Amino acid sequence: MRIFSMFVAIIISAFLAVAIAEYYNQPYNGYLIFLMILTGFFIHIIILIFESENAEENEI
Repeated sequence: MRIFSMFVAIIISAFLAVAIAEYYNQPYNGYLIFLMILTGFFIHIIILIFESENAEENEI
């Protein structure tokens, strides 16, 4: 459940950034939403890899 909630948080934060840009009349493109979501997933996957490596080290 923790992983799913992190993915939901990444998606919500991307759309929140767009809402803030819209509120302040700043230009943005649709591909930037995709780029923010993709970057968030990439960073989260790296964090999961590091956590799994730490878990393996603690088991030994």
